[in-house]
Amino acid sequence: MHDTIIVGAGPVGSYLAEKLARHGHRLLVLEKKPDIGEEVCCTGIVGKECLDLLSIDKNLILNKANSAIFITASGKSLRLWRNEDVAYILDRPALNRALAQRARTAGATYCLQTQVTNIQHDSNRVCVHASQQGKPESFEAQTAVVATGFGSPLPAMLGLGKINDSIIGAQAKVQVKGIDEVELYLDHKLAPDGFAWLVPTKDGKGLAGMMTRQQPKKHLRQLLTSLKAQGKITSEDVPCGYGVIPLLPLPRTYANRILAVGEVAGQVKPTTGGGIYYGLLCADIAADTLSRALATNDFSASLLASYQKQWQAKLKRELSIGYLAHRMFRDLGNKQLEMLLNFANSFSIPKLITESRDFSFDWHGRLILNILRQLILGFPAQGIASFSKQPKKHNQTIPI
Repeated sequence: MHDTIIVGAGPVGSYLAEKLARHGHRLLVLEKKPDIGEEVCCTGIVGKECLDLLSIDKNLILNKANSAIFITASGKSLRLWRNEDVAYILDRPALNRALAQRARTAGATYCLQTQVTNIQHDSNRVCVHASQQGKPESFEAQTAVVATGFGSPLPAMLGLGKINDSIIGAQAKVQVKGIDEVELYLDHKLAPDGFAWLVPTKDGKGLAGMMTRQQPKKHLRQLLTSLKAQGKITSEDVPCGYGVIPLLPLPRTYANRILAVGEVAGQVKPTTGGGIYYGLLCADIAADTLSRALATNDFSASLLASYQKQWQAKLKRELSIGYLAHRMFRDLGNKQLEMLLNFANSFSIPKLITESRDFSFDWHGRLILNILRQLILGFPAQGIASFSKQPKKHNQTIPI
């Protein structure tokens, strides 16, 4: 019997597998895809703290960034920069392969083309049911971790609840022309409820994509057509990928013998949709919690609840502020986005970000609150009134 079965061989699942295997635990990782290095709908942008935590070969870094240009629908722009590199664009398929290889080297076993269909647990074990290349299989362990992408039915099956708000990510690999900085497009006709991007990677290649709630295929094609017309990419006829991104965490991320970690648990930045760093931080907590459970032979929900208490202590404030910022941004029209950019220029927001000690690619909370404070103090009363518009109706509530 295995000590732990991890469902999902993404960065978070493999990182956790390596951690546990290095503690001497018997690890099995189940992955539905036939190849761990398959393409994923992710820009692979991480901050320095995440890069340090990953401790990966520098060959996996496609590009570095110390600046970004925000562009509105009318073409107005705002450039933000720092004097040092703050973000790194990673080769995501290669990152998946590298982390899986490290886990294997540490002693973890991988089964590919294995689609988990159910997880049952009792007082003695967990039983993971799966379809392996079309044939039913089952695997037993002391504990199981759900580390899949968002949208898996497993959390609901396990009584962990469901995530009530999400957005769609859409992205394409492109050939770029004359683009050497990250560009972000603030245009809610182009990317309803979200934003779009063009990220240069390496050797004239790049990633064009968006976060949106509506018709991602249609809007991504419109983005590619626009970028081609502007001469920023060489072709709009490129394959596109899509994925759903959680904006809220799971209500519960533990049960008897069970943990949920990473994107499936909603441990994702609501501002950018990035989930690698927060997932890794939670994987560290999960590794410590599971090691303690295995050492004491106590797999109860009461012991495993410490995992949720710890990750929420680290991330809950960031997630709440980020979700509030996302909702505020989502409810702005293009006119209000233009006003926001004009305000940022008028009140030296670029300088604030350049000089701010609060700035971090991975931690947005303090910077968001600082900018909101500047907005409240600096915007005239009549400006605030015109800046606001009737919010859209949504059923989601902001987590406290």
